[in-house]
Amino acid sequence: MKNIVKFVIPLILVIAIPLILFVQKKENDLEKYDQITQEVFDKFRPTGLSIAIVKDEEIIYEKSHGYKNINRLDFVDNNDIFNIASCTKAFTAAGIGKLVEEGKISWDDKIIDYLPDFKLEDEYFTMNLNIKDILAHRSGMGTFYGDLLWYNTDYSNKEVIERMRYVPIIYDFRTRFGYQNNMYMIAGEIIEKVSGLTWEKYTKQTFLDPLEMVDTRTSNDTFDGTEEIAHPHFNDSLIKIYDFEATKAAASIWSSTRDLAKWTKMWLNGGKYNGEQILSEETIRTLFSPQTILSVSKERESFGIHFRSYALGWSTYDYNNRKIVEHNGGMPGYISKVALIPEENMAVIILNNGFDTFGNTALFYSIVDIATNHYTKNWIQYYLNKKAESERSEKKYNSERLETKDTSIGPDVNNIEFVGLYQDKMYGNAEIKVKNGELFCTLLPAKNIFISKMEHWNQNTYRVDFKDPFLPFGLVTFDINDSKKVIGFKIDLPSHDFHFKNLDFKKIN
Repeated sequence: MKNIVKFVIPLILVIAIPLILFVQKKENDLEKYDQITQEVFDKFRPTGLSIAIVKDEEIIYEKSHGYKNINRLDFVDNNDIFNIASCTKAFTAAGIGKLVEEGKISWDDKIIDYLPDFKLEDEYFTMNLNIKDILAHRSGMGTFYGDLLWYNTDYSNKEVIERMRYVPIIYDFRTRFGYQNNMYMIAGEIIEKVSGLTWEKYTKQTFLDPLEMVDTRTSNDTFDGTEEIAHPHFNDSLIKIYDFEATKAAASIWSSTRDLAKWTKMWLNGGKYNGEQILSEETIRTLFSPQTILSVSKERESFGIHFRSYALGWSTYDYNNRKIVEHNGGMPGYISKVALIPEENMAVIILNNGFDTFGNTALFYSIVDIATNHYTKNWIQYYLNKKAESERSEKKYNSERLETKDTSIGPDVNNIEFVGLYQDKMYGNAEIKVKNGELFCTLLPAKNIFISKMEHWNQNTYRVDFKDPFLPFGLVTFDINDSKKVIGFKIDLPSHDFHFKNLDFKKIN
């Protein structure tokens, strides 16, 4: 008996000690996740913050802080839905993948075969661009080129597609990354052509229903009044929900961290959910495989990142010797992140309705550091510094723009000469009017937002302040020929997301 005890007790210890240590680490990690989430919320102050961490097919941590509506002081919880913006793209790419599985389409099929009216500035691109190209952002267009066609306009998908032929092609075929919301709209159109369902219905039937994502909506058009909404905010003020008319397949889904946890479980479990194969493992490998190589900045190298790429609906890179598969999203009042760490069988979902990118990024890297027990740097302090630097840079730039004002230099013609109808061949019409002796500028496709009184700035330049809290003031400069005839205008309105610089309005009436 003594001999049995002699051998059994060490065996029990061999089994028990690692188990105890594992449980202790798990508990310690959860405490650290809680501490870091609280610290991010306290220091970055997004209006509302919701987070879920999935590990081994379970939600091991979830927490929400702040308000879903600051005016009513309603607290956020993990069932509240946020606009997840470009995290929608993974659903659209997966939808295409499902159709490929079923043999209904091929990754290499040409866009023109499904959309005969599709046309780009370059004929070679038009005839050769394929499905994989548009999902991998290698269309030849610059990042966000053409986004003004859908942003706050009344254009339908069909009208946006018709006008894309005038969007500049700036890269050689399949050589450069150019992030394109409009190309995901086209992917949604292909889904509709092939499936016979709207993109919204197809996405719901193929993913939302089998994954039991009961609170998720494909767009705010499908709201039925039962939703618990985390409303958008900017600079601590409640703003209106953006209403998509076009490009829904790029950015219109609303979801909660709890629902998105189900979405990530499917990806981490080889495409299965509750025993049902939603996507094949082969499709997932394709969707996660690098397609368009992205550069690695010196800053990212300092994080230990060696490689970056865009796959199909996902970005991929390495961090802490782990592969990260993620997508970020941003729309007025919202910032979202859905990230997978397959080698850890782990996912992180972070949603905020305070338009705070820095906080989301600091929180994500901090969580991965805790999970991998490899601490790269103090991410909270790092991104607080980045945020302060960004605010200083923006303030300096705005100050320099204000210094260009000089009303002592009058316009070359009377105000009445500026009045008329103008046209940009890609965007559409703009109108300059006089009301009560003052000039007003309206970009007609987005007439409810892009309208402003014109304040004289210097010579033939006027300031406009459009009704959009996300955009700085713009400077409209009229082009006047030697005969003192107004022939057009351009808009200097600096924005990372919308290229007003590409607009060239010519007077037509």
